[in-house]
Amino acid sequence: MSEIQEMTGFQSPCAEYAEDRLSLDQRFLTNPPAMYPLKVGTDSKLFELKKGDHIIVDRSLNPKVGDLVVAVINNEFKIARFSRNTNGEGLLLPFNKKVGDVEAEEDFIWGVVSSQHRNTRL
Repeated sequence: MSEIQEMTGFQSPCAEYAEDRLSLDQRFLTNPPAMYPLKVGTDSKLFELKKGDHIIVDRSLNPKVGDLVVAVINNEFKIARFSRNTNGEGLLLPFNKKVGDVEAEEDFIWGVVSSQHRNTRL
């Protein structure tokens, strides 16, 4: 029952056009237990990211060609573009690192970037 209907006993004539309140959680956090917000530490013109941007990383997604991913390379979080080489092996660009070739146990894809958010107010 709407607030106007409760006060007057009649439904508002515009009630059929009413929309639900915008929820950023519902819009961007589609799988909350597997999603993590991260703050970008350096500018990356290649990926159109600026220092201070926020990204949401979904660890439950399998990367597809063209996805931005967060990978752990040499014990550091790095953002890379997921691709495949001519043999069909996963590849992280611009690092030219094959996903299957792990030099150390700590090198792996940590998650897929599902959204990017920038504060436009300085």
